[in-house]
Amino acid sequence: MPALYALYIINKSGGLIYNKEFLPMAGLNLNDTLRLASIWHSLHAIASQLSPVPGCSGIELLIADAFDLHCFQTLTGTKFLLVVEPGTPEVEDFLKST
Repeated sequence: MPALYALYIINKSGGLIYNKEFLPMAGLNLNDTLRLASIWHSLHAIASQLSPVPGCSGIELLIADAFDLHCFQTLTGTKFLLVVEPGTPEVEDFLKST
């Protein structure tokens, strides 16, 4: 069964409003978690502005060797980040349905 490592919720200003680690990851402390949320918010905004694709809303998926990071941005600008096991199916459908 695919693993869900962590859930982060970031407000439209880039502040972390909720985080939950379901499996121990890199041992991030609270300060590192806040920094991660802020950096992701900035990268997401920069990517949406630099994208050659019209109407791009930013980074939606980051694939790494050890995890996949899925991002869903709501109409209000709130971002839901899910860190999951690589190759986990239907994460985007799950994010859009909740």
